[in-house]
Amino acid sequence: MRRVPTVVLTRAPEDNAPLAAELRGRGVAVIELPAMLIEPVNDDRQLIAAVRALGPDDRVVFTSRAGVDAVRRAVAPADVYAPVAAVGPATAARCAEWGIDAWTPSEPSGAALGRELLLGSGVVLLPRADRSDPAIVNELIARGARVREVVAYHVVPRATGDVVAAKRAALAGSVFVLASPVAVDGVASAIGLAALGRARLLALGPTTARAVARLVGADPRIVGTLTAEAIVRELEEVPHVAHR
Repeated sequence: MRRVPTVVLTRAPEDNAPLAAELRGRGVAVIELPAMLIEPVNDDRQLIAAVRALGPDDRVVFTSRAGVDAVRRAVAPADVYAPVAAVGPATAARCAEWGIDAWTPSEPSGAALGRELLLGSGVVLLPRADRSDPAIVNELIARGARVREVVAYHVVPRATGDVVAAKRAALAGSVFVLASPVAVDGVASAIGLAALGRARLLALGPTTARAVARLVGADPRIVGTLTAEAIVRELEEVPHVAHR
């Protein structure tokens, strides 16, 4: 009997839905193991003040739907006077639900957004998590932008879902898709480093890859965007383990 390939997705179900559906359509078994929780900040006065201080020469940049949700809870669309950018279509759609149009880069990544954002003469405000990928900040600063980061929400490494099935899949050498350093920590805490090291690890971007390498002692495969094509290519490679 032909063994059905298995992939473990570690983002939130809302983020995974289209990808999981496409993978299943290609005959891949998908286990969903959301690996982090989002918690609001205790005091959003700094966030409110930062957003309301923006003008047409400034920019507000959202790198996740959670960032949009945090600002949306704090201020009304009429309080946002700066042009808005979103990292990708899903985040832009969340802005549209709020009543704000958002520009998006040519590909849904922080690095692309940082390279392609049309800068004004003011500041670039990033309402983000307390633990965030620095790629966009590095790109913006390299271009001479004045960047201000404000903590809009907290991320907590904690896996939910079928942990037992995910651990079994890791020990069998299945592919784990890791989209952030927080998710890496959440998965490692849930299934253990020994099991994680037996999996075939696919990291979104170099920051996540470095977090994987620090934990398991070997470099994972890296992708710039999470697509079914990239994951299927990994499944078709000669099986390997990240750490022995």
